[in-house]
Amino acid sequence: MTNEDVLNTRIKFEFENPVYDIADEAIKYTMQKYHYKKYDLVKLVMMIYNNDYSYISNYNDYRDQFKLLDTYFEKEYHHHLITFLMIKEILTYKNTDKYVEITEDIANLETLLRLKRKKQAEDLSIFSWPAENEKYNDLMMNIEANDNFKYAMAIIYDKIKNS
Repeated sequence: MTNEDVLNTRIKFEFENPVYDIADEAIKYTMQKYHYKKYDLVKLVMMIYNNDYSYISNYNDYRDQFKLLDTYFEKEYHHHLITFLMIKEILTYKNTDKYVEITEDIANLETLLRLKRKKQAEDLSIFSWPAENEKYNDLMMNIEANDNFKYAMAIIYDKIKNS
């Protein structure tokens, strides 16, 4: 087993770890408290990518807990917690028609953001292939290295959380 395989396996088991539920709670509470509308969550995601947690509600120490989890995740896996949370949210729809719709939306939106014009996605499996093949490290690296992919993920995450 390679180091990459071990890392992907470890990340796979993190999807079942209930400790990350507190981060979901923090986002959900923040959205409710500040009456988030369409695209407000996208702004929060981008702030978190910049290590600015000031917009996360401090109720129940959510802000500090989120920051601690993010610091741990970055130290342990070299990725942002928010990337993990967005992937985790999308994977809850795996093996459904909604999952196919979401992954196609991500691909189409990434293409739109990259080309600055509406065009059919060049790679419909930009999210689904690595996710379904449990290449989570590759998926997270691609999201975090590609601003268009990152924004597409944030927009779809916002759409899911606001529906």
